[in-house]
Amino acid sequence: MSDFAGSVLHCLSAGRGSALVDLRQAIQWFKQDPCLPGLDDPYRVYAALREESAIHWCEGPNLWVIVAYQEAVEQLKDHRFSRQEHLDKLISRFGAGHIFDRQKNDLPYMDGTDHARMRHHVINAYRRIDFPSLKGFTKAFLDSRLESLSRQKQFDVVHEVADLLPVMVVSELLGVPADQQEQVGRKVGSFVRARGLTQTESTMERGDDSMAFYEEYFLPLIHEKRKKPSSDLLSRLIADPQEGVHLSDEQLLLIISSNFYSASIYTLRLLVGTLAWVMALNPDSFARIQDNRELVVPALEEVLRWDAPAQATNASVALEDIEIGGKLVKAGDSLSVLVGAANRDPKAFSDPDQFLIDRHPNPHLSFAPGLHQCLGLQIARMKGEAALHAFCDHFSSLSVIQSESQRFVGDRFRGFDRLMLDVFRR
Repeated sequence: MSDFAGSVLHCLSAGRGSALVDLRQAIQWFKQDPCLPGLDDPYRVYAALREESAIHWCEGPNLWVIVAYQEAVEQLKDHRFSRQEHLDKLISRFGAGHIFDRQKNDLPYMDGTDHARMRHHVINAYRRIDFPSLKGFTKAFLDSRLESLSRQKQFDVVHEVADLLPVMVVSELLGVPADQQEQVGRKVGSFVRARGLTQTESTMERGDDSMAFYEEYFLPLIHEKRKKPSSDLLSRLIADPQEGVHLSDEQLLLIISSNFYSASIYTLRLLVGTLAWVMALNPDSFARIQDNRELVVPALEEVLRWDAPAQATNASVALEDIEIGGKLVKAGDSLSVLVGAANRDPKAFSDPDQFLIDRHPNPHLSFAPGLHQCLGLQIARMKGEAALHAFCDHFSSLSVIQSESQRFVGDRFRGFDRLMLDVFRR
């Protein structure tokens, strides 16, 4: 958690919930930390900012933030930006020898041909995933987990379900025992925060610590798989002889920590909690989905649009002067797309603040379509759909116990650390 996020959380805990926060104050918070971590409803702030301009300068993280849809779409496809150069700025600021040096080999921070080649390799490995089998495994786990809670009318869905689901699925994919994965998963928060928009000495140090832990834990596994490859995804990632690709230990460590832990365990944990929260907020929609399971897919897409778990993209640097929304982004300036704000742009979505499961089309930006589109989107959608089906199978209705729930506070991500449900079972 950044120092600023901590101060916001203190204000909210002191009784200044989002409904009471003055808009002018919230805009000042935005300039320090644009994702407004911990605020129940940041979207009214983004709407006010979007009316003023499609893009804003935030002095806290020292970067531009796009809040409008069309400008966001264009930037996500723009080759005139470099994520590597943003890392160079962080290295210059914090010094060499830290996690930012290592992130130069991390797929989300690669540029150009290196990025295209690595992305192609990972996609090839993903294509060989047995999705029907993985879907069956996911459903069986969710059914078993929810049945084990059948005697509890109230429970924390984050702790009891959302924390465990992505760990179990990643275990199945990588061939790592789930009981060991839980320990590794505890380090994911520090790694993710070292990829956030607002960086401090603290986030850097914890990021260094997380990478040291991943190295200690996964290098022996990588070496074992090199000697005795199997059919699991990690073995396929190590090398593709047909493509002439052989990844180093460092590259594999970053793919594991980035694509499986930060992109899967971290964001999926938040998505599952948000799914339960949205269904509780919209009981009529939940009832419709129960009666017509064909609505599961559009409902998930609407949840992803309405309250995305990853609210902003990794920052990049303009390689030349670029005009966006009538403002000049100078060469060397850093920039991020606030997809959570763009997903509520009325120029792209009618009634953007309404949760509408019939919304069609729904071209949300939550998987960052473009040069750095999320590679795990098919897995994310499968797990999200499985969770929503499971909620429909096991609960006739559910409600949130607000007094016992707590929002997650952490840079560019939204969701819950604790979400207490009161459920009626089918």
